[in-house]
Amino acid sequence: MIYYQDNELVIRSLEEADGPVFVEELAAQGWHPDIADFQVRMKDEAEGKSISLTAVYQGHPAGYVYLYKDVHGGPFKGKGWPMIVDFSVLEKYRRKGIGSRLMDAAEKAAAQYSDTVCLGVGLCDSYGSAQRMYVKRGYIPDGTGAWYHDVQCVQYETVCTVDDDLVLFLYKKLPGARPGRNGGKKQETAGAAEQAAAGDAETAAALALELWPEHTPKEMIKEFEALLADDEAAVFLYRKDGGTVGFAQCQLRHDYVEGTETSPVGYLEGIYVKEADRGQGIARKLLAACEDWARAKGCTEFASDCELTNIESQGFHRAVGFEEANRLVAYTRKL
Repeated sequence: MIYYQDNELVIRSLEEADGPVFVEELAAQGWHPDIADFQVRMKDEAEGKSISLTAVYQGHPAGYVYLYKDVHGGPFKGKGWPMIVDFSVLEKYRRKGIGSRLMDAAEKAAAQYSDTVCLGVGLCDSYGSAQRMYVKRGYIPDGTGAWYHDVQCVQYETVCTVDDDLVLFLYKKLPGARPGRNGGKKQETAGAAEQAAAGDAETAAALALELWPEHTPKEMIKEFEALLADDEAAVFLYRKDGGTVGFAQCQLRHDYVEGTETSPVGYLEGIYVKEADRGQGIARKLLAACEDWARAKGCTEFASDCELTNIESQGFHRAVGFEEANRLVAYTRKL
């Protein structure tokens, strides 16, 4: 997913290829990075626990920050505030405004969940630049003093080393925040994914036209009538509150599918959820219904594809557990 873009800078979701780049660059700075840290961040995002933000400057990964939707420890536990974690810009890309853009994007994302965002910052001098930036951005200490290894320091009692685990917690009110219900946490919708019947062609076609507007209504209805009559294809509709807000189309593919070893393969041909109903787990439920259908058809593998330029779709596929198999450019010519 793209969170910000200009002529030189793109802020997008963390990708698997970013980890090795950051590990190499951080090691060159004298740090001791672990690729497992980046793998954990990707896993957390895939499970819906966090949002990852990677800054790419002139085509090169230059910095990152993560936003966790729930705080499970420290002074902000139970407040429902999202927390900014592990903010970093590589040294050779500093003083270019990248850090500010990353924080802007993180705070914008946080505003979808709460009117307040929090973070912790190290107290040793290597965090001096971050400390000054947070203060300039309006963050204030929460008043609980220093914490060490997630335990609040006690005056005249706590003995600790001034290292990365000695932190001060800060928070900031977000102007213009529009958090969702339940403190901004994603809510599972009460609807259900149902396999479409022959009489649902027009309903499915209406949703599909929002995804593929280059078709006419007549063309789309005709296509879905054929799909609903095909034993090797299935369409699922998501209904809630008396309406239909999403659809998924899948079918069996008997020809070779990139990255697979069996045949037939269940294939996700299209999936769409109305914008107002996104963020509620509907797409995941539609996908699960497609996968269950493919299993019932004897498939042991399930695949999909999207355009190279469709960054949002790529982010969805990664988030639900798909692994990239290949990238292709297709060619044609007249005979």
